[in-house]
Amino acid sequence: MPSLSTKLIPPGMLNVIKRSPALYAAGRKARFALGSRLGARPVAGIGRAHYNDFMLTSTAPDRVASYVTGARQFVDILETALKEAGRDWDSVGRALEIGCGYGRIVRELSRRLPGNRLAVCDVIDEGARFTAAEFGASQVPVMERAAAKPDAAYDLIYLLSVYTHLPRDFVVSNLRDVGRALKPGGVAVFTIHGQGSAETAERYEQYWLDKPAVLAAMAQAGYYYARYPYYTDEYGLTWFARDAVERLVTEAAPELELVSYRPMQLDAHQDVFVYRKRG
Repeated sequence: MPSLSTKLIPPGMLNVIKRSPALYAAGRKARFALGSRLGARPVAGIGRAHYNDFMLTSTAPDRVASYVTGARQFVDILETALKEAGRDWDSVGRALEIGCGYGRIVRELSRRLPGNRLAVCDVIDEGARFTAAEFGASQVPVMERAAAKPDAAYDLIYLLSVYTHLPRDFVVSNLRDVGRALKPGGVAVFTIHGQGSAETAERYEQYWLDKPAVLAAMAQAGYYYARYPYYTDEYGLTWFARDAVERLVTEAAPELELVSYRPMQLDAHQDVFVYRKRG
């Protein structure tokens, strides 16, 4: 069977489309509708994968291997984080992934935690529904939309490449909810774009991104956010300096204490923070 790509438009043409937000929004809506209609298909090496899972860029063997390797790397990071916090998988009665997408991480994590101990959420409801159904996890509302926010419900909460796309106020609000949702002794793991990422910002291949502005803001304020110009929602690229993150956590969730910080640990461009809830 020939390899199938989830990206139907060549990058050069896509950048042209992105210069018209209305055209991009229409194209994105149509692409998601097509993926929703097609649903999931079997992919050699991983099992069923959804056509809207853009983390799997193609079913070519090298792309599948990259998809799997990246997930395993992050699950290994989670395991190390638990050990650093004096925990292990057996002590995790309930874990939550915020921003689960279409299940890339849960696919691998479910080898270490059974689905009935996993909860998932995502602003893309279809992704969370697919992940929950496919791996036996529970879908829960995203915290910002929850009628009743979870309180001391989880032993582990992790966010992979979520704060890398949100403005500071959104991060503060979410961290406040994460602190509340963790049980005493619970562990939070999240990634950010840090100084190393800012210094190599050209890797993101965004025609609109001003690298000198990113570096200047990081030097002056320890923070930079720019919304994707072709999006209408607040979603873009975000950078934080380490001390800015630590101040932010102290502001939003003072019950959390820093366990470890590993610059550029994930994919050689995202910093990993590990926090534990006191008590």
